[in-house]
Amino acid sequence: MSLRAVLLITLQREPGTGYDILQRFKAGLAHVWQASHQQLYRELDRMRGDGLLTCETLPQAERPDRKVYRLTEVGRQALDTWLAEPLAASPVRQPLFAKFFAWERWPEQARREELAALLKQLKNRLATYAAIEREWFSNPKALTPEQR
Repeated sequence: MSLRAVLLITLQREPGTGYDILQRFKAGLAHVWQASHQQLYRELDRMRGDGLLTCETLPQAERPDRKVYRLTEVGRQALDTWLAEPLAASPVRQPLFAKFFAWERWPEQARREELAALLKQLKNRLATYAAIEREWFSNPKALTPEQR
C-alpha cells in the first residue's frame, strides 16, 4: 500500500480540501497507515501533476484560498487498478523479534517488561479497531453497498 492509494481511497466518495482530506485520514486510514500532513500535501501535488486529481481554487474573503481536490477518471482507474492488484506480504520489521535471537543474553526482567509493553500496545490497538468497528460497521443494514 502507498500513500497515493490511501489518498485515492480518501477521495473516492467526495472531493475535499487538504484540511478535509487530513481530517478524513485521521478518522480512518491513519489507523493503518502513517503519514504527516506535509507528506499528504506533497503527495496531493504529485497526484495532481500525474493527472489523478484536479484542484479547484475557491477564493475566500480574509482567508487563504481553498483548494478543493477531486478525483479524475484517471484517478478512479488508478484506484481500481490498485484494488485489483494482489497484495504482497508486508515485510516484518519488528525489533522485538530480532531480540529473540539474543534471548540468552537478554536479561529476564527486560524481556518481561518488553513483552508486557508490547501486549499493552496490542490491546490498545485491538480496542481502537473494535471502536472503529462499532462506529462504522455495527449495523450492516445501514451500510451502503460500497461499504459492504
